Amino acid sequence: MKLPPLNSFNINWKPDVQVNWKNLINEVKVLGSNAGKGDEFQKVLIKLKDMARTASFSDLASLIQSRVAARALTQLWLEDQSVKKRLLNNQMLDSLVLMQKPRLGIMALQNLITLYFKDFDLLDSLVPNDQKSLRETLEQLIKEQLNLRFLGISNDQPRSLLFVLHSEATWLLSENGPINLVNLTKANNTELSDSFVKYQLQGLDVGRYGDVCRAHYYLETLKSIPIGKYDDVLDELLKPTVSKAPYQNEKRIGHVAMEILIDRVNEDPSEIWQNFIIDLAGDPRIASNAPNFREWWQPLGEDRVNKVRSWLAKEDLRLFLSALDQYGKDTDNHDLQRMFPARKYFLEGLERIKLIKQTRLMLGSSAANAVKKILGSDLKTSYVNLSGMNDKAVIYIDCGDFCLIEGSHSFKLWAYLAPPNKNVSSYDTKSLSHHELTVKTPNSYMNTYGRSAPYIGVTHTPNIWQNKVIAFLASHGIRLNIEALLSPVDYKRYLSRFGVPFIKSPKTVLTALDQDKTYAVRKSSINPNSASKYNRTEKNLFDEKVNDDLSKAAIDVLYYMYLNPRANIKFIAYFLQSTDKKISNVINNELQSLCIQSRNGGWKILPSGVEKLTLLGVIK
Repeated sequence: MKLPPLNSFNINWKPDVQVNWKNLINEVKVLGSNAGKGDEFQKVLIKLKDMARTASFSDLASLIQSRVAARALTQLWLEDQSVKKRLLNNQMLDSLVLMQKPRLGIMALQNLITLYFKDFDLLDSLVPNDQKSLRETLEQLIKEQLNLRFLGISNDQPRSLLFVLHSEATWLLSENGPINLVNLTKANNTELSDSFVKYQLQGLDVGRYGDVCRAHYYLETLKSIPIGKYDDVLDELLKPTVSKAPYQNEKRIGHVAMEILIDRVNEDPSEIWQNFIIDLAGDPRIASNAPNFREWWQPLGEDRVNKVRSWLAKEDLRLFLSALDQYGKDTDNHDLQRMFPARKYFLEGLERIKLIKQTRLMLGSSAANAVKKILGSDLKTSYVNLSGMNDKAVIYIDCGDFCLIEGSHSFKLWAYLAPPNKNVSSYDTKSLSHHELTVKTPNSYMNTYGRSAPYIGVTHTPNIWQNKVIAFLASHGIRLNIEALLSPVDYKRYLSRFGVPFIKSPKTVLTALDQDKTYAVRKSSINPNSASKYNRTEKNLFDEKVNDDLSKAAIDVLYYMYLNPRANIKFIAYFLQSTDKKISNVINNELQSLCIQSRNGGWKILPSGVEKLTLLGVIK
């Protein structure tokens, strides 16, 4: 007989009835939570707390033979931090199972499972480093208890938490359990919250195990966000509970997050990514034995550390120029303000043409305050304190083939062909003085590379100082993109006044020498063959013959004429670091048929001279 469908109906409960139902529901919840916690349970709780407080454990072994005591002890491990610290260790877990002969009650087991997911890797902090992992001990205990409980029972069971843990224990209950769960989630193209529900872990995901799962999930997200762009995951990864969560071996989630970002960036990072890395790990330009360096940067490897340091060189340069600009404005120093644009263009030009490998910022206390004024006190970068130079700012710049030390005010621009002094570039250095920068540093340079090792200190004379630096570097074989270092107006003025600099060959690149030589060539980062072909000592380069017709000096002079039509002898001598007399002798004795003197006294290369340079392979 088919019955007709029931008519739908609604019951309108009065407000006081709804309140009474809610009260009844809450009472049931309280009764449920207190199930098994009667008077005997409360007495045992008090006794266990007294044992933990007085460190009197003589009755503990006999006490935990009872189910109530096992339940009470495991409950205290969840709720009372002091009891957990005193009464939870590897031996206690073994004793608990032994006294329970050997199968635990269901509530004690559930408490231990909750404890495992709540504390996970943090369990190991409760035992000394030389003892077995407490997490591993608890992990093994839970697996053994589940095996005892499901022994001989078919797999056709409801998907309860205990059944899921038993069937999935090999990969879920392990040190790599969180990353295994995340990998499975990604493979199934689902959300992490869905996986927690699928494996009956809802409610347990609020503990440390869940935090580590989410941290690994964030790492996977980090691999796919657009390079340099912001994502909410960055904020999550900055939380200490996430960044310090374990990954694999000795690495943490924060280490891997930094590795992912650093490896994904080919050139300069965005400010967002750079700030994330510095906020997480601090500035890497600190001493290698500093705790923060050992904790966060050492695990990343030298290549990644150097890559981030090179990124921060741009930040150092920005801060130096900010201090320079701010001081000029604050003191109304018109000379400093007038010179600032040229100095700014020159130094930023080195960054534009990707020459800067490393920097070290140095600030006096007033200069540091000027920078903080600009940044709103948010000065995260590591810098050297300048003693006795309160209002000064100095920056050391390593460009690979040469190094510069530039400073504010009347500080000279110093150019060296190699790192001049380890104290200037070392991250162990905390403070430097004017004497150390201008006297000790050149002396250290000469002690390392020889008394005649070339360097120059240039006063910032308007429209001239750049040429002195460029000419010095050119005379030692270092070619610069001058147009990138000078403003369009200054570049035009430079060409009109000085012409294109002649680049001397071979390039002078220094290394620490044997004491019997003045200075020597080390392997060049641009011309790797130069070191094997030449060894520059005090021997005059002009004495060297490159073929039967022309000396090396003659080729140098002829090539300079090729680059600079109508060059006069004084300019040629200046750029080749020679004398007017020697240049005149070279022209008169070797180049009569290859060049001609113009009406204004300058020298111009003839077609025969161009042909000679082509035959020699100097030009194409």
